[in-house]
Parts: sequence; C-alpha cells; structure tokens
Amino acid sequence: MAYLGKGRREDLFVLATELNLKFDKSMTIATLKDLIIGSEDYDEELTKNIHSTIVEDRKAREEYLRIEEQKEKLRIEEREEKLRFEQLRLDEQKRKDEFE
Repeated sequence: MAYLGKGRREDLFVLATELNLKFDKSMTIATLKDLIIGSEDYDEELTKNIHSTIVEDRKAREEYLRIEEQKEKLRIEEREEKLRFEQLRLDEQKRKDEFE
C-alpha cells in the first residue's frame, strides 16, 4: 500500500476513476487511499500496476512538455540572435554609407 504514497494527488484521482470509484475533488490523499483500499474489488497487485502506469504516463507527459518548452525557448533565442545580427549589419552598412 506504500505505492499509493508515491506520485501525486491527481494520480490518485485518475486511479479512482480507472477503478470506477465515486469521489469528489475535495478529498485528501489519505481519504483517496482509504477509498481505493477499502473498495469491494480491491486487488493490490492490479491497483499497484495501474497506479504505476498512471505515474509513469504523467511523468512522461511532463518531460515531453519540458522538452517542448526548451525547444521553443531555443527557437526564440535563435530568432532574437538573428535580429541582433541583422541590426548590427544594418548599423554597419549605415556607417559605411555615411563615410562615402
């Protein structure tokens, strides 16, 4: 049952949904654990496997989003660098034109 302590509260909400249990969003982690463990059809091994999959899926989504945010940040930095370079080029061209 210690496996239910791993992960997040929202993981327990997903688990309760997967197990077709009635709950409300105000429930605490302890209450959700009691609900899951006290259910009529509670099977520790099955519940543990489902919970593990839920946590792994959430972590994979979070990692994917983190990587996408990093990619977007790099794209923005590259565009800003190109703009700075273009501004320097234009400034240099302007100075050359002024000396001619």
